[in-house]
Amino acid sequence: MGALTCEVRSAGTFEPMTAATCLRQLPRFQELDAVSRGALEAARRAAAPSPIYAVGGYVRDLLLGQRNVDIDLVVEGDAIAVARRLAHSLKAVVTPHSRFGTAHLRLSGGRTLDFATARSERYPQSAALPEVQPAPLLADLLRRDFTINAMAARIDRHRFGPLIDPLGGLRDLERGQIRVLHERSFIDDPTRLFRTARFEGRYRFVIARSALRLMKTAVKGGVIRNLAGSRIFRELYLIAKEPSAPRIIRRLRDVGVLTAIHPKFALPAAAFGLLERVGQVLSQASSMPLLEGAAEGEAILLGMLYLLHPKTIVAILKRLTPSQRIAEKLAADHKACRHAAQKLTCAIDLRQSRIARLLDPLSPEARIVLLAGLVKGSAWEAVSEYLATSWSIVPLLKGGDLHRLGLKPGPIYRRIFAALRSAKLDGRLRTKEDEVSFVLRRFAVASLHG
Repeated sequence: MGALTCEVRSAGTFEPMTAATCLRQLPRFQELDAVSRGALEAARRAAAPSPIYAVGGYVRDLLLGQRNVDIDLVVEGDAIAVARRLAHSLKAVVTPHSRFGTAHLRLSGGRTLDFATARSERYPQSAALPEVQPAPLLADLLRRDFTINAMAARIDRHRFGPLIDPLGGLRDLERGQIRVLHERSFIDDPTRLFRTARFEGRYRFVIARSALRLMKTAVKGGVIRNLAGSRIFRELYLIAKEPSAPRIIRRLRDVGVLTAIHPKFALPAAAFGLLERVGQVLSQASSMPLLEGAAEGEAILLGMLYLLHPKTIVAILKRLTPSQRIAEKLAADHKACRHAAQKLTCAIDLRQSRIARLLDPLSPEARIVLLAGLVKGSAWEAVSEYLATSWSIVPLLKGGDLHRLGLKPGPIYRRIFAALRSAKLDGRLRTKEDEVSFVLRRFAVASLHG
């Protein structure tokens, strides 16, 4: 990219570079998808005559040429009122947050619009929610986390206005560098520790030396203790959904964030190889129906916890306070997955019927971690075969066939179909006639009519 800068003059006014220069970086609306283009035009009309700006992550990703379905907008005025007018015209539902002067709209196609009144912030103490008050756009940009998120562009008719970049965000984008805006950044808001690592991993950027020093100092100072467990879990879950999650988690480990969450949350080196393999399996999950529908975030979180002791997992989940559903599922998946792995690792019998009995009760996420944890070998091959093809093998006989054979309907049908499937998985039954003979030989005497 060519260098673009904006200077801040005294009295808080901006003197941006010419629109022609900046627009080589920011697309015109006609280059956007139809939903985003229409939403931005409608937002401009709803805000008039107040200025409205695209800001933060949306501008960052536009400059990087990456798609972002979440549009961040700042109004120098009443953002909630603007959002409500826009929601009325778009027939969308608005969710206001009056304490912070923000509002959220969800549009078709997964797009979201987040409105905020331009504001300054003050943190009464570390990790506390900020106290806010309306302020000019400059103050709003100065309150943000990173320089690359402290850029804005006014929404004009059919286009973005000149880039407003008072802190050198574009220069840092070009350098692939993450810089924070002030010395207390991680003390005021410790969740920025997680976001710094997340952006470093996502964009393959480098954390500036000064920012890395501030991260380590904040962690050693105990700022993680000030964060509610639910806020930490939310950040970890967002990281777990990133394609580069293993790299991000490694950074958190290296900076000391994980052991600051809980002293025993010290991931061994083997955990990162496991996480890489979990990611590889996830990338192939669409070709394995038994893995389809797996929640990527939950699979990565399970991979993070997999090598830890069950009691340690209970303690970590108690600190993180996820929802009861997720906490119970992670604990149950960990237990079931480790049990299946132990059975497979020392097994001599790796027939597909045995694999089925071990894998069928598992969740898709546990199956993914199990396959990733087995690495290579005969157990891995047997599990892979089952997940790829054998899972679809089912008996040809149906309930009506059993009834015609003189078998009385009841719980025994479940046993019959389980036995048939096991025999078919192991290649002992091939035709419908084979199945009939098998059933008559093993079950007919026990369940005849009368």
